[in-house]
Amino acid sequence: MLKSTNKTIAVLLSSILATGTLAACSITKEPDNKAAGDNKEAATTITIKWMRAENPAQPIIKDSAVIKQLEVKTGVKIDLEAVPGSNFDDKKKTLFATNNIPDVMKVSQTDVSNFADTGILLPLNDYIDKYAPNFKKIMETTPEIKKLMINGKLYGFPYLHRWQIDYGQLPMIRVDLLEKNNIKPPATFDEMYQVLKKLKEIYPDSYPMTTRNGAKNLLEILSFSFGGGYNIYYDPQKKKYQFGALTPEFKDTLEYLHKLYKDQLLDPDYAVNTAQTWQEKLSSGKSFYFHDNITFATNFTKSLQSKEPQANFDLLPVLSTAKGVKRNLMYPSGHLTDVQVISAKTKDPVAIVKLMDYMYSEEGADLTNFGIEGQHYTKKGSEFVINDSFLNQFKDKQDPFRAMQSTIGTGFLSLALLADDRPQAVVSPPELLKWDKTVKAAQVRGELFAPPLDPQFTETEREKLKKLRSQVDTLLEQSVNKFIMDDGAFNEYDSFIQQLKDKGAIEIEGIYNDANSRVGK
Repeated sequence: MLKSTNKTIAVLLSSILATGTLAACSITKEPDNKAAGDNKEAATTITIKWMRAENPAQPIIKDSAVIKQLEVKTGVKIDLEAVPGSNFDDKKKTLFATNNIPDVMKVSQTDVSNFADTGILLPLNDYIDKYAPNFKKIMETTPEIKKLMINGKLYGFPYLHRWQIDYGQLPMIRVDLLEKNNIKPPATFDEMYQVLKKLKEIYPDSYPMTTRNGAKNLLEILSFSFGGGYNIYYDPQKKKYQFGALTPEFKDTLEYLHKLYKDQLLDPDYAVNTAQTWQEKLSSGKSFYFHDNITFATNFTKSLQSKEPQANFDLLPVLSTAKGVKRNLMYPSGHLTDVQVISAKTKDPVAIVKLMDYMYSEEGADLTNFGIEGQHYTKKGSEFVINDSFLNQFKDKQDPFRAMQSTIGTGFLSLALLADDRPQAVVSPPELLKWDKTVKAAQVRGELFAPPLDPQFTETEREKLKKLRSQVDTLLEQSVNKFIMDDGAFNEYDSFIQQLKDKGAIEIEGIYNDANSRVGK
C-alpha cells in the first residue's frame, strides 16, 4: 500500500508478512552470544568472502552503505565479489570442481542437489538450532523450506519475501503503436504473428520482437505457454513431470519461432542478446514486443517518452495457442530456488550463520531493503517513508528503482534474504501495481502457474541426474537454434528427439516422477 504527502512517499507496514520478533544475535568477541538488540554495534571479528552474480540492471557496489552497516550491526566484514551474470555459471562450476568456493556464495537449489554429497557445503541444521532464532521461526511458518533439505539436512539459506509484487514473464507490447495504426491487440499467438507482421510493414527497419539471454530463456518461457516445456518441468494440468522437448507442443513452439525469425519479426540477434542489449532495443524503439519480466516495461516507456510522449508498453492478456492452450509461467512467491550456501571450510561458520539470521530479522530486513533508518528512510508509526532528499537523487535515472538499490546495496539483486518489493512500488509508475492486480486475477483464473520446487532425490538419483542432465542440456543448447534459424532443419527433428531419449530424457522424467510420488509419504 502506498501513501504520498508533500512529495513524501510512504509505504504501509500493514501488509507485511510476519516473520518473527526475536532479536537477532550479534557477532562479537564475547563468548556469550549477546543479541543485536543488546549491543548497538558489534566488534569486527572476521572478514568473509561472499560471491554472487551481478545483474547488469543493478551493479553491485562493494562498499555500499548497507554492507558497511551490516559490519557495524553484526561484526562481519563482507568482501563481496560480484561476478557478471553472463559468466557466473562458468565460474561457479570451476569453483565447485576445484573445491574452492568462497565463504558464502549464491547458488541454485540444483547446485545444492549436485554437490551436497561432496562435503563442500556446510550442513546448517545444528547451527540454525543454536544461532539462528529468526530463521528458525520462519522455517516453522514456511513448510516449503523443508523441501530444500537433502537427507534431512539444509545446506543453504533461501531467499524469501515479506512483501511481494506478483509478476512473471508475460507478453508486453507498445500499445501506443497499436492504437496509432488501428491494430487490434492480439489475444492469441497467431494474432500476435499478424500484429508483428503488420508492425514490420509499417516500420521496416525494426525487429518487432526481441529477447534476452539466448534460446534457453526464450524457450523456457514460450514452450510452457504453448502447452509444453523446455527441459524437465512440472505440468500443473497433467500433474506430473515431463521432459519438455519431448512434447509435441515444444515442436509447435520452435515452428512458431522459426516463422517469426524467417519473416524478420524476431530479432536476428536473439541468440546473443544480453540483458543490456535487450533493454537498449526496447528503450530506443528498435523493438516493440517482449515476453519476459514485465517490471522492466516501466523503464522502457520512460525512456521512449523523452522523444515520443505517447509511447507506452502495457500488459496483454495471457495469449492462447491454436490448440486452445492459455497459460503462462509466473515467478514463484519468494525465491526459494535461490540460496546462499556456506563453505564447509570456512573458519567461523557461527559468525556467518548469525549474520544470515540478522538479515532475516525485522531490523535486518529493513536495512537490506530500505537502507539506513534516518539517512534513507524514516518510520512513522506503522509505515516506512523513503526520504525525499534521498529519493530525488534518482528521479532522472533511466531505472530509478534499481539505481537507488545499487547505490546503497539493497534488495533481492543485492544481499537481501527477506526481500521487500515496496521500494519498487514507491519508485515505479502506478502501472506496476495495476499489473500486479492483473497478474493476481489471472492466477485466480488458472492462467498463471508458478513452478514448484523440485522433489527430494536420493543420493543415487542425484548422481544419476547430474550425469543425465549434463548430456541432455548440452544437446539442447547445441540444437535448438538451428530449428529456429535454418530452413530444412525440421527434417532432422525426429533424429533430435531420438538423441534426447538416448541421452536420458525419459530416464530424467522417471526419476523426477518417482521422487515426486514419495512426497507426503
